Amino acid sequence: MHKSNRRFILSIVGGILLIVAGAVFLLSNLGVFTLNWEMVIGPLMALGGLVFLVVFITNTDEWWALIPGFILIGIGINTFMGQWLGTLDGRISGAIFLAFVGLPFFLIYIFHQQHWWAIIPGGVLLTLAGLNLIEDKMALEGGLFFLGLALTFGLVYFLPKPAGKLKWALYPAGVLLVLGVIILLGVSDISGYIWPLALLIGGGYVLYRAIRK
Repeated sequence: MHKSNRRFILSIVGGILLIVAGAVFLLSNLGVFTLNWEMVIGPLMALGGLVFLVVFITNTDEWWALIPGFILIGIGINTFMGQWLGTLDGRISGAIFLAFVGLPFFLIYIFHQQHWWAIIPGGVLLTLAGLNLIEDKMALEGGLFFLGLALTFGLVYFLPKPAGKLKWALYPAGVLLVLGVIILLGVSDISGYIWPLALLIGGGYVLYRAIRK
């Protein structure tokens, strides 16, 4: 979209938001209704996030706008839900916030595959969002955290990129996968298993290369 058209749309959106906010505050001061500030802050934050999303929609090259846009929407949803439904469980509010912080990174990758790096913070944040919903199970949380990181680096390798597949991503993915499985199986002394597993994997790789040749 042409730059002048984009500025026009942003001006219209910004002007409407200012008029609505001014009208609400004026009616509140005139005593027409009582303004519950705590109920207003959430929607205002979400509307502020929508303005950033409009910036991105009108020009997808402005990918940075996705990050503050989704963060503000996540804060707005948490604030509004907390007032409407009562105090939210900390695990739920934390999961919602982390999810809205992580989602824009995947959108950055979807629209600009050259920014493959965005998969890593996106995967880490969405993993943490999921872990926030688990109640006080440290071993389970630790195992799933490593598995989430393994999946993240697996996506870095498998998802299409202008530079092709990044083979280095398989190494952290493999190590994190093994650690995650070990922790989920309830192994307490990991150090006694890392080196034997490393030798087994290394030996298997050497045999694979030899047979392939």
